[in-house]
Amino acid sequence: MAPVKYTDSLGKLQATTVTITGLIRKFQTALQSPTSSHADIQDQPNPLALLSDASKILKAQTTKLSLLILNKPFTPSAITFILNSLSNSCLPGLVSALELCPAARYSRLLHDHDEHGIENTGRGTLASTGVLWQECDKLVDLASTGLVALASVKVEESYSLLQDAIEELEDWDPNDEEIDSDADSMSLSKQNPTSVPVQDESTIASSLGMLSLLPIAALRKRTLVTLRTVRVLYPALKKRRISTFPNITSNSTLDALPKLSQVYALDALVDYTQHFTESADDIAGALYESDEEQVERRLKALREAAEACVLTAKKGWKDEEDEFTGWAEKWAMRLEEVGRD
Repeated sequence: MAPVKYTDSLGKLQATTVTITGLIRKFQTALQSPTSSHADIQDQPNPLALLSDASKILKAQTTKLSLLILNKPFTPSAITFILNSLSNSCLPGLVSALELCPAARYSRLLHDHDEHGIENTGRGTLASTGVLWQECDKLVDLASTGLVALASVKVEESYSLLQDAIEELEDWDPNDEEIDSDADSMSLSKQNPTSVPVQDESTIASSLGMLSLLPIAALRKRTLVTLRTVRVLYPALKKRRISTFPNITSNSTLDALPKLSQVYALDALVDYTQHFTESADDIAGALYESDEEQVERRLKALREAAEACVLTAKKGWKDEEDEFTGWAEKWAMRLEEVGRD
């Protein structure tokens, strides 16, 4: 029979676990509520600095917690102490960091990135601890490198996805399916000559020539030209606009934050780069289904979005014209030519 003291400690641990689980759920609900708003706090701390500090504490306390769970003897009172420490320190700190990071001031990109949690997949203690360590390290790194690094990563990810879509379309030839179908019919003709006339060489050659003029094949070519033109935007945007944005890090003071219009423009540019990849997938799907009208409509929408993106980024962050401004004008002319073709 377990000692009374140990039993009491175990009961307190169970109660603490229930309490901290409920607290985490309450925090998640509050953070995900679209109606929640928080008034500006005078002399408020830098949310990224708060995020970094809370993440370091969380990592350290999680290390202690995992060691206590894995090693004997099992000490409920020590585990309870750490859980109480978590609920009174780093967890409120993490929530406060997000509350003090409104999208309008710190960017929707940064706000939404911090809002994402860690999915519970039923891992063991060591695996779960490792995942939490990685996430804590990412948050500390984010606070140090700031918004510019995060935006650059997002643009690079979108660029890679667009590149994948282009390569997939380059490997796909709509004529192949038509040729295979034609070959099948010729094979059937040989097996059953009374049902389908056998095609002579001149007829086959004529058919293959007509296949090269299939409307969907021409649309595929136009799509590739359009996507390749849009692809050129990514490295230019990253170098001339994303990388030159007035960065927000854990050292940024409140009075040194970028203007609201600048933050909005940065969010828009990142959104555009993600939208282009989604549009590429939609256009490819319409091509595979031979839906010519849908392809035309989506190609037009893609060009319009790309034009809007360049217009947003045409001038620098100080509203000045620079090297990118002239380049963007030439790029827009090229995109217009692609649309006419």
